[in-house]
Amino acid sequence: MSRISVIMPVYNGVDFIRRALPPLVAMQARGEVLEVIVVDDGSTDDTVAVAQGLGARTTHSGGRLGPGGARNAAAREAAGDILWFVDADVVVHDDAALAIARAFDEKGVVAVFGSYDEHPPAQNFFSQYKNLVHHYYHQNAQEEAQTFWSGCGAVDREAFLAVDGFDVDTYKYPSIEDIDLGHRLLAAGGALRLRREVQCTHLKV
Repeated sequence: MSRISVIMPVYNGVDFIRRALPPLVAMQARGEVLEVIVVDDGSTDDTVAVAQGLGARTTHSGGRLGPGGARNAAAREAAGDILWFVDADVVVHDDAALAIARAFDEKGVVAVFGSYDEHPPAQNFFSQYKNLVHHYYHQNAQEEAQTFWSGCGAVDREAFLAVDGFDVDTYKYPSIEDIDLGHRLLAAGGALRLRREVQCTHLKV
């Protein structure tokens, strides 16, 4: 049985999750992930109802905590040994869960992350540029990573809780809280891995 709990923080993301959740729910049906948790961060749209209708389990962050705080809240109640953080505006590739599971088979690895793919749907120049630059750097970086990316990244639950998760006191607004998490996991003695085969399509314009 899979050890992976998917955690997706969402705030008014109903249009995104209609595309982002089905591949993850299909992975759960195939036994590749244990559960798919949508943690609602105070949405005023139909995020919760749509997520439930698509087959995800929903929970609430307890207020407008931001994505880091919402991830922390869901991590405390997740059942899996591995927490796979997936942003609401990305659609993971069908083989991503299996690739993540393989990466954690390596001794000492406490976190694994991937990249955006090379097919961003937004056609304007800035969206294409930002997505493709991200893809290029992640596809060409060393696999022995010094950082972490929470858009499509997984972490050992025990290691995550041991360093108190995302530091939402220092980073009150979404910025580099995932990079900071990576540095603290490294300092605690864990190994981080970039896996080029773990990819997702970024929907954001």
